[in-house]
Amino acid sequence: MSRAFAMIGERARARLALPDQTSAVLQADSTAEVLRADYERWSRWLLGLVAYVLAVAGSFIGVGVGVSMTAPGVRATGFDIVMVVIMLAIAGVGVWMLVRLWHSGRQLTRAAAAWMRLPYTRGVRARGAGGWVLARTTNFEPPIFARLVTVSLALLVAVSGIALFIRGIVEGFDMTTVAALVVGLISLASGLGQAGGVMRLISGVSEADPLWVRLRGGG
Repeated sequence: MSRAFAMIGERARARLALPDQTSAVLQADSTAEVLRADYERWSRWLLGLVAYVLAVAGSFIGVGVGVSMTAPGVRATGFDIVMVVIMLAIAGVGVWMLVRLWHSGRQLTRAAAAWMRLPYTRGVRARGAGGWVLARTTNFEPPIFARLVTVSLALLVAVSGIALFIRGIVEGFDMTTVAALVVGLISLASGLGQAGGVMRLISGVSEADPLWVRLRGGG
């Protein structure tokens, strides 16, 4: 990656670990804000979209053409082979980018959630009605809502791709059957990975909600 973009910003990286000193709890809000801002950057979301398109388009074309080349009576040309290699390479780059985003996002959201819980778990701050409201409105903040939209779309593509593969098993394989499965699996992993990041953030925010903590058995 270029120096203009980092998976985790320097300010956020310095705040990934929880402190041992009780006095540092007073900085929990500002620290969580830095971590959340780094995770919720629009550049991360846009990079994820680009990576997903590369992974899905590259794998669909590469796998689809590759499977068609193995059909009886089909003679692959040099152009076909080159195209398959290029498309699979593009898909590989997209998957690599998605994995990097998932790994760095997991670090950021775990740390942010831990810092958001800190004032409550160490008894510095009391839970109240404001926490109940916040836990239910965070999903509508633009960076979070945008991620929920792409989660839904990715899971929809996943269901469609897997359904096409199952139909192919019943009705007969063609060049799109295996490609649809690969696209479905990439979409499933992308959707679940991004959903996990959002859920970790919401879990941290929900620490301020006394009702949620009681239902969870944490207080």
